[in-house]
Amino acid sequence: MSPDRQWVECYLSLGSNMGKRRAHLAHADYLITHNPKIDILDRSQILDNPPLLIEDQPAFLNQVFRVRTLLGPYELLDTLKEYEAAIGRVKRIRFGPREIDLDILTYGELRLDSDRLTIPHPGLRDREYLRILLAEFNTTPENLLNRATRSEI
Repeated sequence: MSPDRQWVECYLSLGSNMGKRRAHLAHADYLITHNPKIDILDRSQILDNPPLLIEDQPAFLNQVFRVRTLLGPYELLDTLKEYEAAIGRVKRIRFGPREIDLDILTYGELRLDSDRLTIPHPGLRDREYLRILLAEFNTTPENLLNRATRSEI
């Protein structure tokens, strides 16, 4: 991390549909809260949702955090993947059941499309639960997509 890195506002999505769903979200909240390079500015309610894409799986609990971070986008991604592993996420089929799913929805005004990371999140506009939860922050997926105009890190 560069010593002059500034705080960047981001939206994160949390989801769980395996095991103790609420406990998995609480564990993720704890890990994120205790990272000195991530500051949670606001949390949405927790919403119970039917599964998308693969419907033959348990319902999800979903939540959105508005945060600011000193981590770069790839550092933030790696940190969230470490937290998923710590909570006990098991690799299964893509879009299938999971103990915890931590996604970067937006990273400041960044627009990025790499083999490791796409920002804004490709499902941002298509997921009704995100529209509902983002409304709690007085924003919409379209608002966030329109803000993402910067392509350099």
